[in-house]
Amino acid sequence: MKFRVKNVNCASCVNLIKNSLEEEFGNIEVDLESKILTLDLKEDQMRDFSKEFQDLGFEIVERL
Repeated sequence: MKFRVKNVNCASCVNLIKNSLEEEFGNIEVDLESKILTLDLKEDQMRDFSKEFQDLGFEIVERL
């Protein structure tokens, strides 16, 4: 799945996301320039991922 995200502005943000969420949700790729986050997420994991992502201070703007 791909998401347009907000508040992901630097490599430290990407590291925080990866260190906090990859163990539970698998490999996460973030393109800082386009603000696109990509990961292999099952539909039933979407709510948990979204909540944990927001708890870190980031926002999913839209699903692509």
